[in-house]
Amino acid sequence: RILWGWIRETDSEYADILKGWASVQSIPRAVTFDQKTGSNILQWPVSEVEELRSDIVEFDNVKLGPGSLVPLKVDTPSQLDIVASFEIDEDAFEGTVEADADAGYSCPTSGGAANRGKLGPFGVIVLGDKTLSEGTPIYFYVTKGANGKFETHFCADELRSSLAPDVDKVVYGSKVPILHGEKYSLRSLVDHSIVESFAQGGRTVITSR
Repeated sequence: RILWGWIRETDSEYADILKGWASVQSIPRAVTFDQKTGSNILQWPVSEVEELRSDIVEFDNVKLGPGSLVPLKVDTPSQLDIVASFEIDEDAFEGTVEADADAGYSCPTSGGAANRGKLGPFGVIVLGDKTLSEGTPIYFYVTKGANGKFETHFCADELRSSLAPDVDKVVYGSKVPILHGEKYSLRSLVDHSIVESFAQGGRTVITSR
């Protein structure tokens, strides 16, 4: 099954009229059942998208400390197919209990990637300028409740995605299951004004304008 989606505008109607067009089709997605979780529907870009790849740039063993930012240089930052995976040091999980404020963590009400916890946020910032006055973080945020169970959230933060004053700027996302032994993995298709992000093989998907 192939899902064809339509992405709405976040500009003002006046801006749409000036540029002469509005809204755009999303990348077609194959829709399958997640045999690993037994409870998730997976959405993943159709395989034909991979034929559009040209140059491949790899970054291996990048270490991220708390609050750190590591620039990754590529030639065409507005047309990318990013595949990334992350591992957290096992020691970080030991004794980590989030504050009560994080017990009910939610991407839309979290305040975005600027708010740090014990195990997050970590991910990538796309379409960012050198000063990061603009940029769209795509990230994971892990919480641990008093019951000892971990929950992982996958979010896209649009709060600084544009300097334009009249566009929607929100934080999207939801929980994503991480099974034992799995790395935290994401794929983001980045265009000039669209970022489509897929966590854990497509268990959670976010389309950002």
